[in-house]
Amino acid sequence: MFLVCGASGEMGGRIVRALRATGAPVRALVRPTSDAVALGELDVELARGDFRDSESLRNAVADVDTVISTVTVIARVLAGEKDADFREVDVLGHRALIAAAEAGGVERFVFVSATRMRMDPLASLPLGVGKNATEDRLAGSPLREVVVRPDQLQELWLSPLAQFDWPKRKVVIFGKGDTPTRYVSTDDVAQAVARLAVAEDPPRMVEFGGPDAVTPNQAVDIFERVLGEPIARRHVPRAAMRAGAATLKRFRPALASTIGGALCADLYPATWDDRPLRDLGIEPRGVQAFAEAVTRST
Repeated sequence: MFLVCGASGEMGGRIVRALRATGAPVRALVRPTSDAVALGELDVELARGDFRDSESLRNAVADVDTVISTVTVIARVLAGEKDADFREVDVLGHRALIAAAEAGGVERFVFVSATRMRMDPLASLPLGVGKNATEDRLAGSPLREVVVRPDQLQELWLSPLAQFDWPKRKVVIFGKGDTPTRYVSTDDVAQAVARLAVAEDPPRMVEFGGPDAVTPNQAVDIFERVLGEPIARRHVPRAAMRAGAATLKRFRPALASTIGGALCADLYPATWDDRPLRDLGIEPRGVQAFAEAVTRST
């Protein structure tokens, strides 16, 4: 039995579908208030629970061989949810889940982290603190951990959510925009997580990105060519980003973490590539293909 935590989210839902496509039995941990209709249609077992409720986590891991977690509160906080707290969920919640898994006889724990989480300034911001704390807790656990670190997701960082507002033909570029990133498809990451979860002897850490190293400026160029129209560009200086992340860390932790992630991507080029995806039999989608797909759908 596979337990997927965060199953009602974009990444978690894709992982559930990928696992079910193999015929694997799946239990989905969803919050009591989550809409799980789509999961029910996938013939999965539902477990209602919360990362702040240790008893619900102990119930969720019963008879489970592998736990998969994509959980973080960042999207909920950005959406304005008042009771979503990084420390309670990302740090303490994962700590409780790992303890429940250890006590319940779980064999494997697959954790979806991200690249650059240990780099300044992201390592000291709430998202980085949570990801790194969970990685460290797993490293000291008897569980067989598989830490999955994808680069920036195409669907997030090349969208209006990250001020890459190609539909309105205006984009905010964080920093200089000349540092290569391996933007990766959410579907490709989900497929990788599912295949690692069922693999006989997966590596303990997998770090990867998409098939091409593309700077933010080059990403705008690609969208301009696909659209056949110019896109206005506005740059945010690195100094302003660093100051903003530090100022907002306490009062708007999700926004601070987002700014920190953008700054890290502008400071530290990708040193990983798409080979782990190809080794898993996945043909990764590049930025050009992503741009063509999303512009056709609008």
